[in-house]
Amino acid sequence: MNSPGTKPEPVTCPSCGTETPSLFCDKCGEKKFTAYDLSVRHFMAEAFSAVTSLDSKVLRTVWLLVSRPGYLSSEYFRGSRVRYVKPLQLFLLFNVIYYFSLTVMPATTFTTPLDTQLHMNNYYPSYAKARVEQVVQQKRTSYQDFEKKYNQEAGVLSKTLIFLLIPLFALLFYALFFKKRRFLAEHVVVSTHFWAFDLLLLGIFLPAATMMASVLLRALHISPGYVTNDAVRSAVVQLSLAIYLFLMLRRFYAASIWYCAVATAAIAWSFFHIVWLYRFFLFEVTLRLV
Repeated sequence: MNSPGTKPEPVTCPSCGTETPSLFCDKCGEKKFTAYDLSVRHFMAEAFSAVTSLDSKVLRTVWLLVSRPGYLSSEYFRGSRVRYVKPLQLFLLFNVIYYFSLTVMPATTFTTPLDTQLHMNNYYPSYAKARVEQVVQQKRTSYQDFEKKYNQEAGVLSKTLIFLLIPLFALLFYALFFKKRRFLAEHVVVSTHFWAFDLLLLGIFLPAATMMASVLLRALHISPGYVTNDAVRSAVVQLSLAIYLFLMLRRFYAASIWYCAVATAAIAWSFFHIVWLYRFFLFEVTLRLV
């Protein structure tokens, strides 16, 4: 131990190898290991700090994502990033939540089972049927067995391929707001935040609202089919996304009301077309991996 008035002996940083007399390394900031680091008190303090810090950051980010469309994207490029969850991390978080929610409220928006590809397809039904028949013959298996394997593979692949929707919408934003002279990365961030909200809407808000409305309707002796109907739910989703998108475009791109309204209408019209483009890609990749 150093006597009073003497300088502490320098220690070698275990991370970068720099010799420093300070409690923290002058080069990389690594904290000097002490006996206190071995205490239960220190471990509990670090655990509490990590949990509360993460919770507050997530809650703050989610609140702003929902309540102030476009604000997080603006803050990101203003340089204010430490207080919020990063865009891609936020998307990953809601991606996990969305697929977990499918166990409670099944949906085929992004998983798209084979039955949807063949019988609810207004874009390439004949092609899809011919491709499936071709693969079934090549595999020399029954349609039932093939369908089961296809749906399992598509469910897994969709968790990754859903990322394709981010660059697709980023290019759409780039085209619609070309005169704003924004970098492509800015459109990517806006698209990531938009799809994070989309997954939050589909994974939490819509299932929760559907369940509560169903309970209320049953209590009133009214059929819950009014709220579980796919057409009704699709209309609610499309209207919610249109309102959110309009507010998001207004705040981030600072375009006029009329132009944002036109852009929102164009994106809302193309929304399900783009989803079906994603479904086609999912269909082709799944067929090659089954």
